[in-house]
Amino acid sequence: MRYNVAQLLKASSGQMRQYTLYEDIRHLDPDIIPLTRLNGDVQFIRSANGILVFGTLHLSLELTCVRCLTPFALPLEFTLEEEFRPTIDIYTGAALPLPPDDEVATQIDLHHEIDLAEVIRQNLLLAIPLRPLCRSRCAGLCPVCGQNWNEGACNCRTVTVDPRLEKLKALLDQDEL
Repeated sequence: MRYNVAQLLKASSGQMRQYTLYEDIRHLDPDIIPLTRLNGDVQFIRSANGILVFGTLHLSLELTCVRCLTPFALPLEFTLEEEFRPTIDIYTGAALPLPPDDEVATQIDLHHEIDLAEVIRQNLLLAIPLRPLCRSRCAGLCPVCGQNWNEGACNCRTVTVDPRLEKLKALLDQDEL
C-alpha cells in the first residue's frame, strides 16, 4: 500500500490522483482477522501542506461475540481521511520542518512515498465495535453450565434472589441448619 507521490508533490494545489485498493491485509495486525480483501477507492489531492488522502474502504472481519463467544463475520465500511506531509523538499532535497505533534504514520518518506498501512490499521481498529455482537438479540451463555442460549435452553435451575432480600435469605438458611 505504498504510493509514490513525487509527481503530485510537484503539481499545484488541487491536483488529484485516484487509486483502487484490493489488498490482502492479513499481515497488518495480529488482532485483525480479515475474511475478505480490503477494497475501495482512495483519492490523493495535492494540498498546500502535502497530500490529502481520503476514501471509503470495505472488508469483512472475523470477530468474537462478547455474549456467546462465537466467531462471526462482520462486514465493515470505514472512511479514510488523512493529510500526509513531506519530510524533504521535492526540488532541493532539504529537510522540511515538521510540527511537533506530527505522526510518523502521516509523513511522506525520503523517497516521496506514502504508506497507507498504518493509517488504515488505525482507522480499521476504530471502526470495529467495542462490544461486537453476533446478532442484536444474542442470548449469551448460561453462567452455570456454559450452554449457548442461542442454540437452546439448558437444564440449569437458576433462582434469582432480589439483592435487597439477600440478608433475609441468609437468615432462613441459618434456621434450616
